[in-house]
Amino acid sequence: MAQKKRSQLKELFKTGKKPSQQDFADFIDSTLNIKDDGIENPAGADTPLKITAPIKITAQGTDEKLLDFYAGDTNTWSINQKLGNKPALNISNSSGDSKLFIDSSNGNVGLSIDDPPKAKLHIRQTGNEDALRIDDESKNTTPFFIKKDGNVGIGTDSPDAKLEIKGDEPVLKIWGQDNATIQLGESTAANGGFDLKYIGSSEKKLYIESYSECISKVKQHLTIVSESGNVGIGTTCPDAKLEVNGNLKLEYGVAVNAFSCDGTLKGCSDLAIPTEKAIKTYADTKALLNGSPSEDFSANNLTVNGVIKPSAGNRENNGIFFTKEPGYGSKDAAWIRYYRCGNSGENTTLEIGTSNDCDD
Repeated sequence: MAQKKRSQLKELFKTGKKPSQQDFADFIDSTLNIKDDGIENPAGADTPLKITAPIKITAQGTDEKLLDFYAGDTNTWSINQKLGNKPALNISNSSGDSKLFIDSSNGNVGLSIDDPPKAKLHIRQTGNEDALRIDDESKNTTPFFIKKDGNVGIGTDSPDAKLEIKGDEPVLKIWGQDNATIQLGESTAANGGFDLKYIGSSEKKLYIESYSECISKVKQHLTIVSESGNVGIGTTCPDAKLEVNGNLKLEYGVAVNAFSCDGTLKGCSDLAIPTEKAIKTYADTKALLNGSPSEDFSANNLTVNGVIKPSAGNRENNGIFFTKEPGYGSKDAAWIRYYRCGNSGENTTLEIGTSNDCDD
């Protein structure tokens, strides 16, 4: 059949014309037939057409337009198979703005985008509208949401950060081949940053490490041992609930780096804190209060607001014993002692004594 336009067909049936059999055939073939073409309007002009067979629509114009939709005389939507020079299925509004674009070459889908989409789903956000929202079936939670400012919410539709996750169950799991890592840093790689890293089967430890592109060595600052819960700062093998390899400083005071059990306190350092046992050992063995520079503990002047209670007994380490050789003698001494005489506690002696060199 030779395809003819309406104007051509009208010329064949003007007054005085004698249409031939072929002209009638061309006319009939140029119309739609309910049986042959599968198109009908079953309930009149006010109802949609019923189409029961595929329709071939030949594109028109440079944009290869297929269909225009109207509300009265106003164009509302258009479907064409080109966007610019890119073959595609494109749906645009009355202003010609693309709202749905399916690239013919790769299947990429674009929403509200006027150029070929750069991903399988490419959404261009417009004005004050949020970019993407996914609700669950009951519509009481939002599993995924992209806000108009670019913030992403999982389990929330009002994220206040670039990523906000809300949920009662574990909300984030990071898996890796024995080296799962979260990295925090600046945009300039040379400035370095921090890694939060878990090493599983071989160590079962969580590390906070610092790194820098300028320094190849990674420094492990904090370690948490999975099985014991021990925490190490400056050490990767803590043997206590908290082990610090380095100095420790509180808000006030000096920095310290050890708890010392040395009962002599001979280190005389601000870096060590003596234990309770070390202080008691020192007090029991070193605190003689005799003012001698050879002793570890001395006092030149002592004021006591209360009772002095020296030990009882008749030995040199009982009572009160004065420094020997006050005048550079070899055996000069003095003392005050209180002791029992014999086996009876009823017979006691208070002795005030001196001793002199044999030639005094």
